Amino acid sequence: MWMRTLGRSKWAALGGWMLAIYLGLCIPGAGFAGEAPVTQATTPPSNGESEIIFNGKIFCSLKRRIDLPFKGIITSLRAHSGQRVEAGKILATYRLAPESLMAIQQRLSPPQLAEMETKLAEVQRNMVPLTNKQRELTQLVQKKLAPSQSLAQTNEELQFLGREEATLQERLKKDRRLVQQDQEVLSNLLGTSVKSGLIPREVSLKAPISGYVIWVNPEMRESAELSPLPAAFQVGVMDPMLLRAQAFEIEALQVKIGQPAEVTLDALPGRKFQAKVSRISWSSIASGPDTPAYYEVELTVPNPDLDLKEGLKARIVLRKSE
Repeated sequence: MWMRTLGRSKWAALGGWMLAIYLGLCIPGAGFAGEAPVTQATTPPSNGESEIIFNGKIFCSLKRRIDLPFKGIITSLRAHSGQRVEAGKILATYRLAPESLMAIQQRLSPPQLAEMETKLAEVQRNMVPLTNKQRELTQLVQKKLAPSQSLAQTNEELQFLGREEATLQERLKKDRRLVQQDQEVLSNLLGTSVKSGLIPREVSLKAPISGYVIWVNPEMRESAELSPLPAAFQVGVMDPMLLRAQAFEIEALQVKIGQPAEVTLDALPGRKFQAKVSRISWSSIASGPDTPAYYEVELTVPNPDLDLKEGLKARIVLRKSE
């Protein structure tokens, strides 16, 4: 009997303990002692100004990618990451593969262009005897020595060939203009002129803008045989830098163009940089009715000592007068 009473007391105590835990989890405000609050309030500064704080990322103010357009063997590397380069400086040279040379030659002398020139020459040759025949028939008709129907038929044939000649000349003119434009594109890709139709075996990659080499493809090595690469080098302008962020709708409406800001970075502890708002998007990133609206904000940050690098995360503090 005593054992059965003790068992019932044990189960009653256990049930009461579990009920207390359940009520502590379900009733609002009934948390455990010493639990930290979820939200954290920011006290405004005492000088009458409030802060707008958000995070962003550093980017070059201008960046260009240099592709390896054709298959070849790298013969020299003349630039490395962090190096200052001027527009037009050779970054690397490479020797074109035989199949690349053939492909370039076909672009410079497309077969359809030669076919069209042959057709035009044939039409013009056929027009010569018809023109002579037209002249003779005109004289004979005037003397009433030939029927006018023969002259009319010859005129129709000449008109048909004339229309065909005009069409071929117009198409040929357009195709030659396209070939000339393609020659300019190839000259830019190869780093040398190809207008004469002569393709050098060794060509180069050149910097399209003045700036700093911020990235070199790790596959770019001397004597490496490479297929076309979508990005062999990247050159960027590093002074000033851009700081891009996404501001919540309430904060974005309080940001103004030209507004100063203070920038700090975890990667550079103790350093502070001054920036100014240079662009604010007028359209939110997400357009869904139930999605919070965030707007792109861009700031310009002077970087004369090149301490700021692309990709660094930053904390932005803007002050606004209340």
